[in-house]
Amino acid sequence: MKIKALMAAGCALAGLAGAAPASAATNFFTNFDSLSIDTGSWTVVQSIEGWTTTAGAGIEVQNHAAGSPYSEPNLVELDSYNNSTMSRMIDAGKYVLTLKGSGRPGVPSSSSVLEVLINGSVISSGALDGSNLTDTSWVDGYVAFTIGTASLLSLRAAGTDDSYGIYIDDVRLAGTGVPEPAAWALMLAGFGLVGSAMRRRGLHTVTA
Repeated sequence: MKIKALMAAGCALAGLAGAAPASAATNFFTNFDSLSIDTGSWTVVQSIEGWTTTAGAGIEVQNHAAGSPYSEPNLVELDSYNNSTMSRMIDAGKYVLTLKGSGRPGVPSSSSVLEVLINGSVISSGALDGSNLTDTSWVDGYVAFTIGTASLLSLRAAGTDDSYGIYIDDVRLAGTGVPEPAAWALMLAGFGLVGSAMRRRGLHTVTA
């Protein structure tokens, strides 16, 4: 079965010009399994394992409600009562964000769109088609980026606002170091070229 790419790779995010990079990076791993809910059910929370959201949509955590998690017992569907966003602050640094993604079984790619944002700006997006799935089919998603100041990292549902959305699990952020000042200046200068090149190439296909 063909599965659309989940995320673009190699996206960079420029920090503020002249900002000095910090000396530390944020690292975390979340699989949403700290919350105890009954098998076959779901709940909507405002925060979980370092992620928070604004009031309203919330973060929908499922335990085999419509598909199997990548790691037991829970997964997150990024479209609770309506399209939802979950966010957390991270330090300045160079990062690789990885996660497991699946379309919700029986739901088309138009409803299963995921965006990765830094301070409200989209740095990567992609979709997964669950139309022909009877259970989850997990694939790897990743995006690399660099930030010069502490920033808000967000994962946002961007498909049809119908309470059915993309499934995610096992979200990991790994810091890969902080660039030296000279390299940082070069990165800022080249960001526009990198961004336009990524837009021309489109999404990078990722396989399980």
